Amino acid sequence: MKLQHPFVYDSEELPSIVEGNTFAKFVKNLVAVGKTQDPDLYDPLSYMGDGFEFFTEYFFKFFNGDHTLTYTADYEPNMDYDRGIDGRGLSTLDGKPNVIQCKFKADPNKYLTNEDNISNVAADATMNEGLEYNGKNVIIITSCKGVHPKHAMANVHCVTYKEIQRRVDNNVIFWDNLRSLIEDQNSEKE
Repeated sequence: MKLQHPFVYDSEELPSIVEGNTFAKFVKNLVAVGKTQDPDLYDPLSYMGDGFEFFTEYFFKFFNGDHTLTYTADYEPNMDYDRGIDGRGLSTLDGKPNVIQCKFKADPNKYLTNEDNISNVAADATMNEGLEYNGKNVIIITSCKGVHPKHAMANVHCVTYKEIQRRVDNNVIFWDNLRSLIEDQNSEKE
């Protein structure tokens, strides 16, 4: 597996961000390192968002073809113009394309709301990608509780902080493999 998100090369601190074996530790480290970024070089919030998009790419590729949570196979990050879609894959339900939006929040107890621009993914998916919404082909993955229950996007399939935790906390193979990938890819650039 090779990770494509540029964060693997852009973040010199990435090895320290992934030093733990829990999602909480990853989020804590990402926030701590993000806050140290010089806003003139790398906006701290963008840094944290990019770090989470990097994590998401690995998460979806590690659990490729999962039919119980991600409903996604063959995930690839969106490296084109970003209108809300951060990644694409194939739905395990019907084999048709699906789209993924990553939303990072430092506080796992918060909900996603209009302030987080979460409607962009559905608009882009239907208007520009031609997707017919089926309940599992527009996916939001987030480091918080999910979409607020009263939001119009509340019915979109959402992979939340707790669901990510269940899959990755103390999953030694998941974290060791991630650290090895980072080390291998960083040694290639040298």
